[in-house]
Amino acid sequence: MFMTLKNETVNILLILSIFFYGLDSYSVFDVPFSWIGLALILAIAVVKDLRILFNLNLYLLIVLFLMPTLFAIIPIGLSEINMNLFLRAFNIISFLIVFQFSLNYFSSANSSNFLDLLQKLILIFSLFAIYTYFAQIYDLPEFVRNRSNTGLLGDSLQTTFWQYEPHRAMGSFREPVLLSSVLLPLYFVYLFTIEKPDRVTFIIASLAIGLTRSDLVRVYCILFFILLMVDYLKNKKIHSALLPILLILFFSLIGIRECDLNPQSRDCLNSNIESSEIEAIVFNDIDETIEIGSDRSDVINYFAFSFRSLSPQGITNTNIGFSDYLSYEMKNEMYLTNRTLPRYLLSRYEAKNFGTGNYSLLEYSPNVQNLFVNYSLSFGSFFIVFLFLLICNFWISEDKNLNFYSFLLLVFFFFLIPIEELNAFSALIMGVGYNMIIKDKSLK
Repeated sequence: MFMTLKNETVNILLILSIFFYGLDSYSVFDVPFSWIGLALILAIAVVKDLRILFNLNLYLLIVLFLMPTLFAIIPIGLSEINMNLFLRAFNIISFLIVFQFSLNYFSSANSSNFLDLLQKLILIFSLFAIYTYFAQIYDLPEFVRNRSNTGLLGDSLQTTFWQYEPHRAMGSFREPVLLSSVLLPLYFVYLFTIEKPDRVTFIIASLAIGLTRSDLVRVYCILFFILLMVDYLKNKKIHSALLPILLILFFSLIGIRECDLNPQSRDCLNSNIESSEIEAIVFNDIDETIEIGSDRSDVINYFAFSFRSLSPQGITNTNIGFSDYLSYEMKNEMYLTNRTLPRYLLSRYEAKNFGTGNYSLLEYSPNVQNLFVNYSLSFGSFFIVFLFLLICNFWISEDKNLNFYSFLLLVFFFFLIPIEELNAFSALIMGVGYNMIIKDKSLK
């Protein structure tokens, strides 16, 4: 049993679970490795500390968060319980359990050993991301990506080629932003916990994260840079995380287009794209970082539209509501168009759509790609009040120093990434970050 194992062994198993979670592009027997990783984290937490299962407050929180969904299911019957609902409920339950476990488990001794293993895991993720970056450009071998993309079409292939844009690192993930959403919080926990980061690790990790060219990465690095500069002006001491953060920002400006660097690659030849000139380092897309874009503005507008009557929708209905919001005008267009079509067209093209617009919205439900928006609409005003009270309690109970604001930014990061749900991974990192950054002074 795990309870008889040494804590060092448990740390190894936790790191191995995070490794599986990071294999987002791959699956075995149609089961994604990332799901296996989340299940392992939960299993380790439960078996290591069985007392969690007897915590009545835990069950109270589970009931409160799942109650809107239960009320939505009861009238329509249990037949509506599908895999999507099961996975979302599993993520909520596992987050609450693992967060409680990680708060109790990571003492000073456990943190030191876990941090050493975490440094090696960051290095592995980063090296693999850099390799796949150049492997995709030079047609070098890489593992077969056997999971579908995160787009609307369920059977679509993962995008590994950008015709007219600089190439982006994605490592073992389905999208570059997913790589940064996992690697960056791991890296920040390491940087703000260790007294002096390993030089090789912070160079390679900064390069890998920067090559994702993620706008979210740039924004967060700028925020952490401002935080560190304010701390420097106050304490006259340069934090060891400053240089790695500046390196991430610098590497994120490297824009290499595949067809400029390797015009004979398979993707370039298939797309008939000619090489122009190599853009080693570009600055012409910095302004795009602060642009909202149509996808983000749609989410903001939908949240503002729904905020007027913020009633809980349940954990599986937010995306359906978002799809209805985006397709409202198209449905009206289809109705008016079909009413005026000649009868023979209605018979011949009975299942076809006429007019313009993104008609895939009528078949597939897009994600809101934001945890705060998703949970606010899923749980209603209860979630916003609950989150506000947690922040107030944290603000009152902790000292306001660099560690406090660093951890706060780390937590907020999970609410902004396109992963819409808290899960066992985010619970583990939040718990580790709280103990190592806020509570454990021995590692500084």
